[in-house]
Amino acid sequence: MGKAKRRSLLAKIFPRSSLRRSTGLLIITCFLSSAFFSVLVFANADYVIGAFDYLTSFIPISRSDSKLIVVTTRQPIIQKKRTLSIYDENRVYNDFNYLNPSTLTYEKRTYSNNVQVLFRLPKKTPIFALLLIFHGCSRTANDWFNTIERQRIIGAAIDLGYGCLAFQATDDFSRCWSNEVDMSSNNDVEMVWAGLKGFYNEYPKLESLPRFTFGSSSGGIFSSIFAINPRYKIQGQIIFISIVLPEIVQTRVKKEGYPPTAWIYMPRDIEFASEARINDSKRVFAEENIPHISYIIESLCVTSTIFHERIPTITKETSLYIFYRLQQNHWLDPQNYLKYNPRRKNTWQEFLLIPVNKTLISTDISKNLNEHKTILPDFFNTLYGEHEISFERSFEALQWHKNIYDNKTKSVL
Repeated sequence: MGKAKRRSLLAKIFPRSSLRRSTGLLIITCFLSSAFFSVLVFANADYVIGAFDYLTSFIPISRSDSKLIVVTTRQPIIQKKRTLSIYDENRVYNDFNYLNPSTLTYEKRTYSNNVQVLFRLPKKTPIFALLLIFHGCSRTANDWFNTIERQRIIGAAIDLGYGCLAFQATDDFSRCWSNEVDMSSNNDVEMVWAGLKGFYNEYPKLESLPRFTFGSSSGGIFSSIFAINPRYKIQGQIIFISIVLPEIVQTRVKKEGYPPTAWIYMPRDIEFASEARINDSKRVFAEENIPHISYIIESLCVTSTIFHERIPTITKETSLYIFYRLQQNHWLDPQNYLKYNPRRKNTWQEFLLIPVNKTLISTDISKNLNEHKTILPDFFNTLYGEHEISFERSFEALQWHKNIYDNKTKSVL
């Protein structure tokens, strides 16, 4: 964003009025600055530096009954932005488009044994395969059609010709998937079988299509188990921020025909779906000549527009406000990446999601923030890049599977 454009946007957020009204406040600010400088001579504390920075970051210039309008004098740090892949940067969704609510339609069915399946079939592209989707812990099948990052994954899959079926784990408390390898003892395997049977009874012509799976976190481990189910053959799987269950690697990958596997992972995850664990599995896959690939999603550089770009219902003004507040509260490193894990340190919620009458913030921005207070935590986790959903790299993984299957089919013919 150019300097002139940035000033124009700042002026829109923080309208200017006569600075003469603020002469007294400027004098007080200078006095406080001198006082804090004296303290800093004797104390090199982050707390003092933070307080000094906060007090001098804003200069209030006008007041109304409904809001206190402010202008910031700080300029954003020049940053080196990590760009999206060319596949994600230029992605246009033709059928299921998160930017067009009228396209975000899907079907919901309840089959025998009260098994629910949510699905969306391609409308503008010939259907090529079915993609069975398994959510992460504490999530739901519904999330896949109603949250932006997941909608973009669905949109990419549909444009490639995948019909998307989302299933719900049977554990209503944790909403995690079973990691029981014994199929006869795995309630989630039985549930997916029942769901597919009901779906195929309704759409018998689709039963002959190849099946792939997409499992996120806990759903990824379940995918690694379901990949060897004897009833409905799986042609390939995408394991998102997750792993192939070690028992499966040692007993099934080495002994049975295991399907091609693509991992999408975040290198900051060093505990669960770590790069080291994924690489260990990839070595076994290589020894067994099983097609495999991995895609990295790195941390995102925080910019003044990123919240609006990834969540369009967050206004540009709110996005800019969030950016500056993160800077002022020392949550960004010199390259504007998040310094702290937002899952483990949630002070960002304290300085962002506070009542309008307790902070220097317009009512419009405050309202916009509160409208997204349940969405922002997930996106902060995505920004940090340790263990969270992201639409990135999914199109590449889905296309990789499609190419492998197409080439395999051609070789048989």
